Amino acid sequence: MMNRQPNLTCALFYLFLLGSCDWIGGEGEPATPNLRVLQAEEQEMVVSSSRFAMDLFHQLQKSEDVNQFFSPYSIHQALSMAINGNEGEVLEEFIQVLRYGGMGVEEANEAAQSLTKFLLELDPKVRLSIANAIWYKQEWEVHPEFEETVRNSFGAEVVGLDMGNPQSVNVINNWIEQNTEGLIKDMLDAIPANAAMYLVNPIYFKADWKYRFNASNTREAPFHVSPGDEVAVDMMRMEEAASMRYFSDGGLEYLEIPYSTGQYNMGVIISDEFDLDDKLQDFSFEDLEYWRENATEANFILQMPKFKLRYKMEKMNEDLMALGLEKPFYPSPMNFTKLFAHPTDPMYISRVIHDALIEVDERGSEAPAATIVEVSYTSVGPHQPRVFALDKPFVFLIQDKHSGAILFMGKLGDPSLLN
Repeated sequence: MMNRQPNLTCALFYLFLLGSCDWIGGEGEPATPNLRVLQAEEQEMVVSSSRFAMDLFHQLQKSEDVNQFFSPYSIHQALSMAINGNEGEVLEEFIQVLRYGGMGVEEANEAAQSLTKFLLELDPKVRLSIANAIWYKQEWEVHPEFEETVRNSFGAEVVGLDMGNPQSVNVINNWIEQNTEGLIKDMLDAIPANAAMYLVNPIYFKADWKYRFNASNTREAPFHVSPGDEVAVDMMRMEEAASMRYFSDGGLEYLEIPYSTGQYNMGVIISDEFDLDDKLQDFSFEDLEYWRENATEANFILQMPKFKLRYKMEKMNEDLMALGLEKPFYPSPMNFTKLFAHPTDPMYISRVIHDALIEVDERGSEAPAATIVEVSYTSVGPHQPRVFALDKPFVFLIQDKHSGAILFMGKLGDPSLLN
């Protein structure tokens, strides 16, 4: 079952977390960030991904789940791979929902590649990984252009898979597990008979706090759920005040808790009353940008809960449709026209699955997540050749195929009257 209620410490964490393609970091390496000026298309990619994150955040808040945690970046990446298999009106829906209005698909693909490289090299003390893979029905042939794009821009493995073999589900699950340090397991329950393709994106993050908590200071303390309701948690506490970026606006307070060199942080938003949901109803990416730009350094002795949270969405279809991505979820010959090199039955996204986990303790944070986009085709049974019966009167002609000249023409209306 899904758990969903705003836990902004968790939800907004991934607004600041972006990925890379390989492992980075090591205890012996110097903690010096590798900074450079972002290219224009990289900045556009960050804006697109962040706007999508805010859209999805607000959509998920419409449920009554108590806690939630997800990676909008992982979901954005998986759908960004899928966008390359579409054209026309379906493509326009992807562009709108993924917030790619400021650039074309080719620019977005190039930005995904270069931004990934930048993030990979950003902080040598942060373990950060993102991987992409695509499995397709092995009897079919992937469109060469699509395969080239996802390999070059997303570093995706593209592999044929026997969708009818019950063991094939383990191929996908094991790969996800390997790319999330063994933490996301058995994500896919089964492969349906009409599955055509799986587009998969796992992401993994692990980093130490810049200012660590001493475990001996952790004590059981109350966490106030509502004015008259509290629960006991393991509350971590810093021994000394540390400098963090802080902003306050309209009863809301924003704090950036830095990891490692400070290039990554956990952003948290809290209300001075028990009205966080109400105050954040109209919260936008522009608001977040303003807060980040205007935050100033301040000294705090931080107290925060030690916690571990897993959140799985078995089917995100309705949430994504509510954001405007509708056509790809209904079988249509207009969907995924650039996915395969041959005609197929009408295809559609049958499921988008997302699984995420975060553990926060005195040392830092560890957070894996994965997204699966399952593309299926309409199951209409095996194709049988049409029986074309000349069992009634018909006209016939003898003609030249090349020129179109008709040499003879006739009609057969009653064979019994022939000789």
